[in-house]
Amino acid sequence: MCPLIANALPHGGTIGVVTPASPYAIYSDVLVIADHPKPFIGFSDITALHTAILRFTGLVTFYGPSLTTMGGTRLSDFTAQRLLRVLQGETTGPFPRDPDDPYVRALAPGKASGRLVGGCLSDLLFTMGTPWELNLDDAIFLFEEVGSSPHTIDRALLQLTQAGKFEHVRGVVVGDLADCEWDEGGGAPWPHTKVLEEVLEERLGSLGVPVIYKLPFGHSTHFATVPLGVQATLDASTCSLVINEPALSTEEK
Repeated sequence: MCPLIANALPHGGTIGVVTPASPYAIYSDVLVIADHPKPFIGFSDITALHTAILRFTGLVTFYGPSLTTMGGTRLSDFTAQRLLRVLQGETTGPFPRDPDDPYVRALAPGKASGRLVGGCLSDLLFTMGTPWELNLDDAIFLFEEVGSSPHTIDRALLQLTQAGKFEHVRGVVVGDLADCEWDEGGGAPWPHTKVLEEVLEERLGSLGVPVIYKLPFGHSTHFATVPLGVQATLDASTCSLVINEPALSTEEK
Protein backbone atom coordinates (compact mmCIF):
# COMPACT_ATOMS: atom_id res chain seq x y z
CA MET A 1 0.00 0.00 0.00
CA CYS A 2 1.42 3.39 -0.88
CA PRO A 3 2.16 5.85 1.97
CA LEU A 4 -0.47 8.18 0.50
CA ILE A 5 -3.23 5.75 1.46
CA ALA A 6 -1.75 5.10 4.90
CA ASN A 7 -1.43 8.83 5.58
CA ALA A 8 -5.02 9.48 4.52
CA LEU A 9 -6.58 6.88 6.80
CA PRO A 10 -6.16 8.66 10.17
CA HIS A 11 -7.87 11.85 8.96
CA GLY A 12 -11.49 12.27 9.99
CA GLY A 13 -12.39 13.58 6.57
CA THR A 14 -11.48 10.29 4.91
CA ILE A 15 -14.65 8.20 4.65
CA GLY A 16 -13.22 5.43 2.50
CA VAL A 17 -10.44 4.37 0.17
CA VAL A 18 -11.09 3.51 -3.47
CA THR A 19 -7.83 2.30 -4.92
CA PRO A 20 -6.25 3.01 -8.29
CA ALA A 21 -5.77 0.05 -10.60
CA SER A 22 -2.23 -1.09 -9.86
CA PRO A 23 -0.41 -0.45 -6.57
CA TYR A 24 2.04 -3.36 -6.43
CA ALA A 25 3.72 -2.72 -3.07
CA ILE A 26 2.41 -3.92 0.29
CA TYR A 27 2.72 -1.32 3.01
CA SER A 28 4.01 -3.00 6.13
CA ASP A 29 2.34 -0.92 8.84
CA VAL A 30 -1.09 -2.50 8.74
CA LEU A 31 -1.72 -1.25 12.26
CA VAL A 32 -2.60 2.08 10.63
CA ILE A 33 -5.49 0.32 8.92
CA ALA A 34 -6.53 -1.51 12.08
CA ASP A 35 -6.54 1.70 14.11
CA HIS A 36 -8.39 3.73 11.47
CA PRO A 37 -10.75 1.35 9.63
CA LYS A 38 -12.38 2.74 6.50
CA PRO A 39 -14.14 1.00 3.59
CA PHE A 40 -11.33 -0.27 1.35
CA ILE A 41 -12.37 -0.92 -2.26
CA GLY A 42 -10.51 -2.28 -5.27
CA PHE A 43 -9.97 -5.33 -7.45
CA SER A 44 -7.53 -7.12 -9.78
CA ASP A 45 -3.97 -6.10 -8.77
CA ILE A 46 -5.42 -4.92 -5.44
CA THR A 47 -5.97 -8.57 -4.50
CA ALA A 48 -2.74 -8.74 -2.48
CA LEU A 49 -3.88 -5.79 -0.37
CA HIS A 50 -7.17 -7.53 0.36
CA THR A 51 -5.38 -10.67 1.53
CA ALA A 52 -2.90 -8.67 3.62
CA ILE A 53 -5.57 -6.61 5.36
CA LEU A 54 -7.66 -9.68 6.16
CA ARG A 55 -4.64 -11.69 7.27
CA PHE A 56 -3.12 -9.04 9.55
CA THR A 57 -6.16 -7.11 10.80
CA GLY A 58 -9.24 -9.27 10.24
CA LEU A 59 -11.02 -6.26 8.78
CA VAL A 60 -13.58 -6.56 6.02
CA THR A 61 -12.66 -5.11 2.61
CA PHE A 62 -14.65 -4.71 -0.59
CA TYR A 63 -13.74 -6.38 -3.85
CA GLY A 64 -15.24 -3.78 -6.11
CA PRO A 65 -14.60 -1.30 -8.91
CA SER A 66 -11.45 0.82 -8.79
CA LEU A 67 -11.14 4.53 -9.50
CA THR A 68 -10.29 3.86 -13.13
CA THR A 69 -13.39 1.68 -13.46
CA MET A 70 -15.63 4.24 -11.79
CA GLY A 71 -14.38 6.91 -14.15
CA GLY A 72 -14.50 4.76 -17.28
CA THR A 73 -17.01 4.66 -20.10
CA ARG A 74 -17.85 0.98 -19.49
CA LEU A 75 -19.26 1.56 -16.01
CA SER A 76 -22.77 0.09 -15.93
CA ASP A 77 -25.62 1.39 -13.82
CA PHE A 78 -25.75 -2.04 -12.15
CA THR A 79 -22.10 -1.70 -11.06
CA ALA A 80 -22.49 1.84 -9.75
CA GLN A 81 -25.77 1.21 -7.91
CA ARG A 82 -24.47 -1.97 -6.27
CA LEU A 83 -21.40 -0.13 -4.94
CA LEU A 84 -23.51 2.75 -3.63
CA ARG A 85 -25.95 0.41 -1.90
CA VAL A 86 -23.11 -1.50 -0.25
CA LEU A 87 -21.47 1.70 1.02
CA GLN A 88 -24.85 2.82 2.36
CA GLY A 89 -24.98 -0.33 4.49
CA GLU A 90 -26.89 -2.82 2.32
CA THR A 91 -24.26 -5.53 2.65
CA THR A 92 -26.29 -8.61 3.61
CA GLY A 93 -28.72 -10.80 1.70
CA PRO A 94 -28.61 -12.63 -1.64
CA PHE A 95 -25.73 -11.76 -3.93
CA PRO A 96 -27.13 -10.36 -7.20
CA ARG A 97 -26.95 -12.08 -10.56
CA ASP A 98 -25.85 -10.58 -13.86
CA PRO A 99 -28.83 -8.60 -15.20
CA ASP A 100 -27.94 -9.54 -18.79
CA ASP A 101 -27.10 -13.19 -18.12
CA PRO A 102 -28.70 -14.39 -14.86
CA TYR A 103 -27.96 -18.08 -15.47
CA VAL A 104 -25.74 -19.61 -12.77
CA ARG A 105 -24.64 -23.23 -12.93
CA ALA A 106 -23.85 -25.62 -10.08
CA LEU A 107 -20.60 -27.47 -10.78
CA ALA A 108 -20.76 -29.47 -7.54
CA PRO A 109 -23.65 -30.00 -5.10
CA GLY A 110 -23.95 -29.06 -1.46
CA LYS A 111 -24.55 -26.22 0.97
CA ALA A 112 -21.93 -24.60 3.19
CA SER A 113 -21.16 -21.49 5.18
CA GLY A 114 -17.85 -19.71 5.70
CA ARG A 115 -16.09 -16.39 5.39
CA LEU A 116 -15.61 -14.96 1.91
CA VAL A 117 -11.98 -14.95 0.73
CA GLY A 118 -10.60 -14.38 -2.74
CA GLY A 119 -9.87 -12.04 -5.60
CA CYS A 120 -8.19 -12.26 -8.98
CA LEU A 121 -6.85 -15.80 -9.45
CA SER A 122 -3.45 -14.94 -10.91
CA ASP A 123 -2.82 -12.30 -8.26
CA LEU A 124 -3.81 -14.73 -5.50
CA LEU A 125 -1.07 -17.06 -6.72
CA PHE A 126 1.44 -14.24 -6.30
CA THR A 127 0.69 -14.15 -2.55
CA MET A 128 2.02 -17.69 -2.14
CA GLY A 129 5.12 -17.75 0.05
CA THR A 130 4.53 -14.22 1.35
CA PRO A 131 3.47 -13.21 4.87
CA TRP A 132 0.03 -12.34 3.43
CA GLU A 133 -0.48 -15.66 1.63
CA LEU A 134 -4.16 -16.45 1.14
CA ASN A 135 -5.77 -18.69 3.73
CA LEU A 136 -8.77 -20.71 2.53
CA ASP A 137 -9.36 -22.72 5.71
CA ASP A 138 -13.09 -22.66 6.54
CA ALA A 139 -13.63 -20.17 3.71
CA ILE A 140 -15.85 -19.80 0.71
CA PHE A 141 -13.34 -19.13 -2.05
CA LEU A 142 -14.25 -16.54 -4.68
CA PHE A 143 -12.13 -15.93 -7.75
CA GLU A 144 -12.26 -14.24 -11.13
CA GLU A 145 -9.74 -13.79 -13.94
CA VAL A 146 -9.11 -11.81 -17.11
CA GLY A 147 -7.08 -12.37 -20.28
CA SER A 148 -6.06 -15.89 -19.37
CA SER A 149 -6.89 -19.26 -20.98
CA PRO A 150 -8.37 -22.61 -19.99
CA HIS A 151 -4.97 -24.27 -19.67
CA THR A 152 -3.55 -21.39 -17.56
CA ILE A 153 -6.54 -21.50 -15.20
CA ASP A 154 -6.14 -25.27 -15.07
CA ARG A 155 -2.55 -24.87 -13.91
CA ALA A 156 -3.49 -22.21 -11.36
CA LEU A 157 -6.16 -24.40 -9.77
CA LEU A 158 -3.80 -27.37 -9.82
CA GLN A 159 -1.17 -25.30 -8.00
CA LEU A 160 -3.66 -24.34 -5.29
CA THR A 161 -4.66 -27.99 -4.96
CA GLN A 162 -1.08 -29.21 -4.68
CA ALA A 163 -0.31 -26.45 -2.17
CA GLY A 164 -3.08 -27.81 0.07
CA LYS A 165 -5.20 -24.68 -0.20
CA PHE A 166 -8.41 -26.60 -0.84
CA GLU A 167 -8.05 -29.12 2.00
CA HIS A 168 -10.31 -27.19 4.37
CA VAL A 169 -12.20 -24.92 1.97
CA ARG A 170 -15.99 -24.81 2.48
CA GLY A 171 -17.11 -23.88 -1.04
CA VAL A 172 -16.12 -22.15 -4.27
CA VAL A 173 -17.79 -19.32 -6.19
CA VAL A 174 -16.43 -18.54 -9.65
CA GLY A 175 -16.92 -15.03 -10.98
CA ASP A 176 -16.30 -13.62 -14.42
CA LEU A 177 -13.55 -15.25 -16.46
CA ALA A 178 -13.29 -12.45 -18.99
CA ASP A 179 -11.43 -13.13 -22.24
CA CYS A 180 -10.30 -16.51 -20.91
CA GLU A 181 -12.09 -18.83 -23.32
CA TRP A 182 -10.47 -19.96 -26.58
CA ASP A 183 -13.03 -18.20 -28.76
CA GLU A 184 -12.43 -14.97 -26.81
CA GLY A 185 -8.73 -14.95 -27.72
CA GLY A 186 -7.61 -16.38 -24.40
CA GLY A 187 -4.16 -17.95 -24.37
CA ALA A 188 -1.98 -19.26 -27.17
CA PRO A 189 -3.59 -20.63 -30.36
CA TRP A 190 -2.70 -24.14 -29.20
CA PRO A 191 -3.30 -26.52 -27.56
CA HIS A 192 -7.08 -26.10 -27.85
CA THR A 193 -7.94 -28.90 -25.46
CA LYS A 194 -10.44 -28.24 -22.65
CA VAL A 195 -12.92 -25.38 -22.50
CA LEU A 196 -13.33 -23.37 -19.31
CA GLU A 197 -16.24 -25.29 -17.82
CA GLU A 198 -14.41 -28.60 -18.36
CA VAL A 199 -11.44 -27.22 -16.43
CA LEU A 200 -13.64 -25.96 -13.61
CA GLU A 201 -15.52 -29.25 -13.37
CA GLU A 202 -12.35 -31.34 -13.29
CA ARG A 203 -10.40 -29.19 -10.84
CA LEU A 204 -13.23 -28.09 -8.51
CA GLY A 205 -15.96 -30.68 -8.93
CA SER A 206 -14.11 -33.33 -6.96
CA LEU A 207 -13.37 -31.19 -3.89
CA GLY A 208 -16.48 -32.41 -2.08
CA VAL A 209 -17.80 -28.86 -1.54
CA PRO A 210 -20.46 -26.79 -3.34
CA VAL A 211 -19.24 -24.94 -6.43
CA ILE A 212 -21.17 -22.48 -8.61
CA TYR A 213 -20.33 -20.54 -11.79
CA LYS A 214 -20.72 -17.64 -12.53
CA LEU A 215 -21.64 -14.61 -10.45
CA PRO A 216 -21.02 -11.05 -11.69
CA PHE A 217 -17.76 -9.87 -10.15
CA GLY A 218 -14.52 -9.21 -11.96
CA HIS A 219 -13.40 -7.74 -15.26
CA SER A 220 -16.74 -7.53 -17.03
CA THR A 221 -19.45 -4.95 -17.70
CA HIS A 222 -21.49 -5.78 -14.61
CA PHE A 223 -19.54 -5.89 -11.34
CA ALA A 224 -21.34 -6.54 -8.06
CA THR A 225 -19.12 -5.41 -5.19
CA VAL A 226 -18.24 -8.30 -2.85
CA PRO A 227 -17.47 -7.86 0.86
CA LEU A 228 -14.49 -10.04 1.76
CA GLY A 229 -14.00 -11.44 5.25
CA VAL A 230 -17.70 -11.76 6.14
CA GLN A 231 -19.70 -14.92 6.72
CA ALA A 232 -21.88 -16.17 3.86
CA THR A 233 -23.81 -19.27 2.81
CA LEU A 234 -23.38 -20.98 -0.55
CA ASP A 235 -26.22 -23.24 -1.72
CA ALA A 236 -25.59 -25.13 -4.95
CA SER A 237 -29.19 -26.38 -5.11
CA THR A 238 -30.40 -22.82 -5.68
CA CYS A 239 -27.10 -21.58 -7.17
CA SER A 240 -27.15 -18.80 -4.61
CA LEU A 241 -24.72 -16.97 -2.37
CA VAL A 242 -26.26 -15.23 0.64
CA ILE A 243 -24.16 -12.85 2.74
CA ASN A 244 -25.10 -13.35 6.39
CA GLU A 245 -22.82 -10.93 8.23
CA PRO A 246 -22.89 -7.12 7.95
CA ALA A 247 -19.72 -5.73 6.41
CA LEU A 248 -19.96 -2.21 7.84
CA SER A 249 -20.07 -1.21 11.48
CA THR A 250 -22.71 1.26 12.60
CA GLU A 251 -20.33 2.52 15.29
CA GLU A 252 -18.69 5.80 14.41
CA LYS A 253 -14.90 5.77 14.42
